[in-house]
Amino acid sequence: MAPPNKRPPQGRRPAQGKRPTQAKRPPQARKPAQTSKRASSGASTSAGEESIKAEASTSTRAPAPAETSRIAEERKAKREAARQERIALARQKQKAKRRKQMLIAGVVVVALLGAIVYGVQRSRGQAAISRQAAQAAGCGPVQEIENQGRNHIPLSETFTDYNSNPPTSGPHYAERVANWGSYNEETPQTTLVHNLEHGGVVIHYKGQTDDQVDSIDSFVESFQDGVISNPNEKIDKPIVIASWTRMQQCETFSADALAGYIRENCNKGPEKLTTCRR
Repeated sequence: MAPPNKRPPQGRRPAQGKRPTQAKRPPQARKPAQTSKRASSGASTSAGEESIKAEASTSTRAPAPAETSRIAEERKAKREAARQERIALARQKQKAKRRKQMLIAGVVVVALLGAIVYGVQRSRGQAAISRQAAQAAGCGPVQEIENQGRNHIPLSETFTDYNSNPPTSGPHYAERVANWGSYNEETPQTTLVHNLEHGGVVIHYKGQTDDQVDSIDSFVESFQDGVISNPNEKIDKPIVIASWTRMQQCETFSADALAGYIRENCNKGPEKLTTCRR
């Protein structure tokens, strides 16, 4: 067999762990120490600290008595000025409130006066219309009738000795009172007197045509309460309107004339239980 090929010899490697030696650099001259600058810096720093300490000691030093008194006076003056400002503002608000209240009161007074004047004028106007209507309807003056009391009687008894026709007071049934409104048959007087005691008004009529009766009934039904129409052949005049201790006789029916009587005499009985509102 042929011998194996051998590698050609190479230069030996240096031993591991050992580096080749290098040429040493020549020594350089050291820089001179800057002792003068550091010293001057330290000196300036020390001087600054001393200045700050001096200022601090000066600022923390207690002010003189005169300065303290001046500061106290300034604070006192400021507080007094603020107090005076608050007082002035409160007074302004109070004045504004009083002006507003006076304005409202003035408006209310004017409104009340206007309402009173309007009511008086309206009442006078209605009274004038009623007087003219009463004259046109042949109505006599309103008669004042003596009070016969208001004793109650049982339903088993009757009473006819009244001092007027129709009656305007006197004994009546306690358990019976007529409903407000119009009737096409005569209602007992001992019942109707109870209605007069409650402050109601009763319109008695006789000899009326159907159209006239319809007019009377429509007039009565225009009231919410307090008014009754009652056919009554025993009265002396075609129309007689009665209330507690008062009555008026008319030749013909007049809504304006009867309305005037009702305004003046409704709810004037001993027991005020009605309004005669329309």
